[in-house]
Amino acid sequence: MPTSDSNPSTDCPSSAVIHRPFGGVRGYRRISDRATRLVVHAFPMSDLPTVGAAGLLSTCGAYVLTDGETAYLGESRRPSRRLSEHAADPGKAFARECFVVCGCDKLLAVDLQFRLTRLALEAGVVKVWKGTNPPEPDVTDAERATHDRIAADALRLLHDVGCQIFHPAREAGTAAQAGTPPPAEVPTDESTDPLDCEPMAIGVSTVPLGSQEFELRYGGLFARGYWAAGRFVVSAGSEVRLAINDSAPALTRSRRDELFAAGVLAPVPGVGDRRRLMVAISFPSTSIAAKVLAGAHSAGKWVPRDPTQAVWLA
Repeated sequence: MPTSDSNPSTDCPSSAVIHRPFGGVRGYRRISDRATRLVVHAFPMSDLPTVGAAGLLSTCGAYVLTDGETAYLGESRRPSRRLSEHAADPGKAFARECFVVCGCDKLLAVDLQFRLTRLALEAGVVKVWKGTNPPEPDVTDAERATHDRIAADALRLLHDVGCQIFHPAREAGTAAQAGTPPPAEVPTDESTDPLDCEPMAIGVSTVPLGSQEFELRYGGLFARGYWAAGRFVVSAGSEVRLAINDSAPALTRSRRDELFAAGVLAPVPGVGDRRRLMVAISFPSTSIAAKVLAGAHSAGKWVPRDPTQAVWLA
């Protein structure tokens, strides 16, 4: 398959239109080019409920889920439903950004999944998360020629909308190009900044000034939180248990589904039974917070932290 850099259809100047129907610059955007049938929808996975409810993902397409380090590539007749299933899958907690290529029939969507997966593997920019290898569709020579041109358009639009996983990063600088490592900086023990002599403190509070900080331990799970404006805020960096007890009530299960679908949980290296919150989350009460984090009907109590436990290191 020709790459986008070798396909004649990309040698000429091109233009694209980016539309943001909801406003803002970090949320949903739709990129298109009048010279091609394709459109690419790009959005944070946390925006999936809004994008899906607006009916923007109702046609067949191929898609990319990634956080810039890991990527999953798929295709579906109904991307909105399939992406919702991925969002609820703890194994795909890495999926922070979503890119959906639409304007496809089923055969083209399957072919794009196959082509994009192979390109991502060859580029080596991310680790490609795969279940089974995507199949290479049986196409005629005429269909393959058409798909070559469409795939080049897809790569161009994906690149322009911010999906950078299909092109290896180019080395910068003459030293890198020549294979010569840059000269190493020589460390010095002499400090010119008076602050370098100040000690560091381990275990200090991250809560607003004057607030009491609490911690929760349930099995191996650890979390911190504090009260603010009448709600209990669980701090970023706290952990969420993947398993859920049979005794957990339906409302707790619903809240956990919403949390996992929001795309705000990251894997904990070396730990398979928990995920880490990348943002702070507020709850109506400490009890609800504990139930959601632990996936349990009763997860114990939040215990006040002693601020005098901070350790000063000279």
